[in-house]
Amino acid sequence: MFETVTQRLVIPLLLRLGLAVIFIYHGLDLVGGEGHNWGTSWNPELPAAVQAAVAWGELLGGIALALGFLTRPAAAGIAIIMIGAIATVHWPKGFDVRHGGFEYNFAILVMCAALIVGGGGTLAVDRWFRLKRRT
Repeated sequence: MFETVTQRLVIPLLLRLGLAVIFIYHGLDLVGGEGHNWGTSWNPELPAAVQAAVAWGELLGGIALALGFLTRPAAAGIAIIMIGAIATVHWPKGFDVRHGGFEYNFAILVMCAALIVGGGGTLAVDRWFRLKRRT
């Protein structure tokens, strides 16, 4: 009984909320940070459209994960953002986060993969939609 509750309720909730805190925090900074022009001027090396997509993707993806709304697509979107961050910034620096590497991004990718495979869990808005569809 306890194992089932842990697997279906606690683990997905912890993963969703942990990722949500990270991405809402960073998304708000990119979108609303001073001089960031709604997410279009935080990295001069990227086109404004890409910057906006990443900034708003982080913010809205984090909110979606917090609610458990479209959990799998939100986790996939965040995974794509992390793959982009690894490819454009962290890969040349290696794995070690102490040297600017992609260790942190890799941990986030693993968390996203767990949510993509396992879903948002019992306390996700997604479950409410599934239950409504069945009745």
